[in-house]
Amino acid sequence: MENSEKIIALSDIGLRRKNNEDAAYAVLKNNSALLLVADGMGGHRKGEVASKIVVDTLSLAFNQQHKTFSARKAKRFFKKNIKSANNDIYKKSLTGDDYREMGTTAVAALVGKTETVCISVGDSRCYVLDNDNHLEQISKDQTYVQLLFDQGKISKSEIANHPQKNLLINAVGINPVLSNVEEYVFSNDSYKELLLCSDGLYSLVDDKEIENVLNSDLTVEEKGHALIKKALDAGGNDNIAVVIYKN
Repeated sequence: MENSEKIIALSDIGLRRKNNEDAAYAVLKNNSALLLVADGMGGHRKGEVASKIVVDTLSLAFNQQHKTFSARKAKRFFKKNIKSANNDIYKKSLTGDDYREMGTTAVAALVGKTETVCISVGDSRCYVLDNDNHLEQISKDQTYVQLLFDQGKISKSEIANHPQKNLLINAVGINPVLSNVEEYVFSNDSYKELLLCSDGLYSLVDDKEIENVLNSDLTVEEKGHALIKKALDAGGNDNIAVVIYKN
């Protein structure tokens, strides 16, 4: 993780969990930035292993690059390396009971020359604070309730309290081949800040509160800590990961 005036990556165990399976990472290099949040799952520290594999794979590959990323290069980077992480997690899951059924969500963004490329698997999210100071969710949750909503079977207001709201329909490492990686490309000129986070934040802190923090006069680091504090104050019933990039 790298911390500067432009980026911050923070992860907190929360108040209810015995270990932290959320990973947050952010780094600047050659006028490009890699941002990443992974929310591991599987229990008994399996999730920690899965989320760490994603961070290690993408961060190592990024730090070996020596040029600013174009959108095309960023897409190729993500396609290759998220597939590699998936393979490593899946193979690890076959090595014994300690690792069986482990996996992780992943949301990552590469800020390049003129465009930002974001990918997501699972329900960790990417938001932007747009030029009108409004918070906008960029990524789409790969969850059962989102699928029900898309099919018109439940309303938006029913999602939050649905008994299966935490049921994922996709994750990194749970299948030998990773499919349905969501991809988003948008102009660097279209936003002021990027926020990546796990559900430990957005399930407890509503969009307006998040928007208010991002619009505040706090530094990027202070904003990250403020968001985590809000999640803790609201119960902190899950691990929390937050990455902020100031454009």
